[in-house]
Amino acid sequence: MSTHGTTDAEALVRRFYEPLSTGDTDLVDTVLGTDWEADPALHAGPGHDGWKATVAYLRSVLGDLTFTIEDVVVAGDRVAVRSVTRGTHKGELLGVPATGRQIEIRASDYHQVEGGRIVRSWHLEDYYGVLQQLNAETGA
Repeated sequence: MSTHGTTDAEALVRRFYEPLSTGDTDLVDTVLGTDWEADPALHAGPGHDGWKATVAYLRSVLGDLTFTIEDVVVAGDRVAVRSVTRGTHKGELLGVPATGRQIEIRASDYHQVEGGRIVRSWHLEDYYGVLQQLNAETGA
């Protein structure tokens, strides 16, 4: 963990998330390795195009989207990120039609960095918490 400034790996991973706030996915090709893998696989498809499509989708279903990195831990070639995405639910999300409610999506990501690029990302989101915010039936 860097306590005296940002490591190169941390700076790279922070750039990975910038398109969520800006909508500009041009930098995706500069931060992801050629064969970047997401685990679990993105619903929007694999690789760079999958991440770009995921960003576009999130920005379309969450109005006034904000993305905040709450914690970053760097250990060797791994970078762990704890984050929260907030916005107004204005499109279908997790099978729930737009509610107009403010929601937040908490997530934890783990990225592997090699040669100045992210080569693999593991992603966990609190979908149950999102469904509770939307007052959706969860079957529980």
